[in-house]
Amino acid sequence: MTPDILAEEQLKLELIRVLSKFFLTQIEELVRNQTGAFFPVEKIENVSLGKRLGRRKELQLMTVEVVDSLQNRRYDVDLAFKFLPDPETAADEGNGAMWLGEVLKNNVKVQTPQLLHFSHANSLLIYEGLREPREFFDSKLDQPQKFFLAGMALPYIHGIFKHKVVVDRYLHLISGVVKGLNIASGDKDELFSLFKKEFRRIGLSDAGANCFGDYHPGNIMFKEQESSTSNTGDLKIDRTEIFLIDPAYLDRGGNVDRAEDIGTFFSKFAYNDYFLTQSFDKTLSDFELICKGYDYTIFQNGITLEEFYPEGTTFDFHIALGILIDTMFKMRNPKFINPQARLNTSFEAVSYILKKHPFEI
Repeated sequence: MTPDILAEEQLKLELIRVLSKFFLTQIEELVRNQTGAFFPVEKIENVSLGKRLGRRKELQLMTVEVVDSLQNRRYDVDLAFKFLPDPETAADEGNGAMWLGEVLKNNVKVQTPQLLHFSHANSLLIYEGLREPREFFDSKLDQPQKFFLAGMALPYIHGIFKHKVVVDRYLHLISGVVKGLNIASGDKDELFSLFKKEFRRIGLSDAGANCFGDYHPGNIMFKEQESSTSNTGDLKIDRTEIFLIDPAYLDRGGNVDRAEDIGTFFSKFAYNDYFLTQSFDKTLSDFELICKGYDYTIFQNGITLEEFYPEGTTFDFHIALGILIDTMFKMRNPKFINPQARLNTSFEAVSYILKKHPFEI
């Protein structure tokens, strides 16, 4: 271990020691939920550092041993420390995590790790660690069930209400993205024209919702149970618990198109599908499953997905936009190989989607 890494690890251990007094009550609640017994925690000790996760390895997993102040019992608790670039970024995620925790606090199907502590001075969030839940692609559930469950979870974030969308959000976003692409001016005009045709659908929809903002498989985890409890046609839905993590980009205004999260989820799938096959056949089958899952949840409130979109759904718009945004970020990476090929394929895929509307339901 290099001196810099060693110093960083020692800092984390010191932070645990100093900060633990602020969330001992929350630790007691976690232990009570896991053991079913009252466990008055006196102190935290024996810290074990685990994996570092995230795009910038900002998430540090830890296991700590807690000591019972009455009977000297000991119990291991998993924690997740997340160091953000600055206090403002940490505060944004912390506020989002508290909102999400409040929304899902009585939900037995969809949950989120409990935020135990936020340190503004250290740009640090401390979460409940998740030992049993597995990430989307690591889960042993079959693929159709994963997509169905991912769709089931979203309405609990979006809300079951009808509300208008702020169209200017997308007008500004499209303008910025298209202008930032290194393509001919005629191609920029064509893209902007194709996107602009979709604004009427968005503006006349009743699809305004809260938005997760970064809804993709990496932010979805499943805790699998063995027994099945219900059947929806050809797809069994068991007692699997769904965990949503990393609420860093939540938009809680109620004015975001609810199709945006599904578009974000499928943009990478759609690009890869088109790159390999010049079609969206595989993505379409998975997309239909996530929409079935979404409908499964909202139908309990007497509504269907189409009812939010009297002029037609807007999934094509958001999947196409997601492809362009992802491409734009890749173009900014000087280490990205063959950016022009990526740009050409993205232009073709987006044009195909906006002209033929393969994802309209």
